Amino acid sequence: MDGLTKTFVFSRPMLAAWATCCIFFGVSISLFGVDQGWITFVKPPSKKVSEEATDVTAADKEEVDQETYDRITDSLLQTDAAKSCLENPDEWKRVPYFWTRGRGQKSSALVPGTLYGPDKLTVEPVIFLNRDRKQFVVILHIGKRLCGHDGIVHGGVQATLFDEITARPAFWNLPRNIALTATLNINYRRPVLADQILVFRTQLKTIEGRKATIAAQLEDTQGNLLSDAESLYVSPSNDKLLPDASSHLKKIESVYPGNF
Repeated sequence: MDGLTKTFVFSRPMLAAWATCCIFFGVSISLFGVDQGWITFVKPPSKKVSEEATDVTAADKEEVDQETYDRITDSLLQTDAAKSCLENPDEWKRVPYFWTRGRGQKSSALVPGTLYGPDKLTVEPVIFLNRDRKQFVVILHIGKRLCGHDGIVHGGVQATLFDEITARPAFWNLPRNIALTATLNINYRRPVLADQILVFRTQLKTIEGRKATIAAQLEDTQGNLLSDAESLYVSPSNDKLLPDASSHLKKIESVYPGNF
């Protein structure tokens, strides 16, 4: 020993005692932290919360029962807008709204998939095509599960429906019968209350080459204007981006009886 350095060797019993002290100290601090509220534990969800989550999932998967489906569809067909079209078969023809998608089929598409079902878009909308193929009338029932403010249909849902519905005149009139939305401008005139039948009217305004301007109005069954929109659609020049849909539109027109 030179008095400057000193070697200290821990024996195994000493190491064990040191480790025990550290563990005891850590546990003591943790218990003190819990007592003071510094540390909290997340409880597992209660049975009630789990059951509610299960109920929501089940509701998302449920279908409208056939009796309700038929009753609401009949209500759509009894509106003045539908009767006016049905009473003039030389000018108006009914076509499918979901095209080739069936009522019970789940789809990755937004409207027939996510927005379609009980208390949403409750049944397939009724749609009529005019002889000139430049005008469409769409009648639908919208439920209580597509709201922003309580009891008022979300403005984004209206925008989605305007986009869907104004696409019809564009598809039927642009080259290759296919188009993409370029712009969509909406004027929200009045709050749209949920759980009611609504009527969309849309028509082609102008067409220039691959571009089409479409106008549309949203009304209640009394004819009150709720909102209106104007959209610009463009048929893509790249035919590999979207396939020609002309043959598909012919099939759509043949689903329901009647010819122009």
